[in-house]
Amino acid sequence: MNTPSSSLKNNFLISMPVHGESKYQDSLIYICHQGEYGSMGIVINQEYHMDLKTMLEHLKIDTNADILSQPVYRGGDVQNDRGFILHPHNNTDKWLSSYQLNDELSLTSSVDILEAMAIGQGPTSSHVALGYIGWGPGELETELIDNLWLNCPANLDIIFNVAAADKMQAAASLIGVRLDSLTSHSGKA
Repeated sequence: MNTPSSSLKNNFLISMPVHGESKYQDSLIYICHQGEYGSMGIVINQEYHMDLKTMLEHLKIDTNADILSQPVYRGGDVQNDRGFILHPHNNTDKWLSSYQLNDELSLTSSVDILEAMAIGQGPTSSHVALGYIGWGPGELETELIDNLWLNCPANLDIIFNVAAADKMQAAASLIGVRLDSLTSHSGKA
């Protein structure tokens, strides 16, 4: 297990093969926050059968005819009726509800960013997700001890530019792992 000494914030979690079904089997998660009150992440590799333009129309937000067809992702089962947009951090952005995750990345959940995206004035890159995954205090750490996740440093190229089906292996490759060689059996020495 590859765990940083202080926090998993700004890391990817790669789901490990497990016996039976798991809610987050075959998931790649970006960890937005980890602290004494719990952890929060966004699943970044599971697309909905809906694109951004369809979602904006459903929200009755007028779109520019030139808006690109961009996937919308299942971010997790918490607040899955609410949008969470990962995007490059820009000091000039003034979104109503935005949280700077690190020097390069922000998470915004207000409608103003969607309205700007609808007319081509949003961030240069974005990952739109509905919902997030949350863990209570100590839950994520226990799951790591139980070998349910691999972790590695996050990579913006994987978040924004790699196809959903390829994101898990791309993240695993960052730490030299081939997912097709992992087993669902674990042991303790």
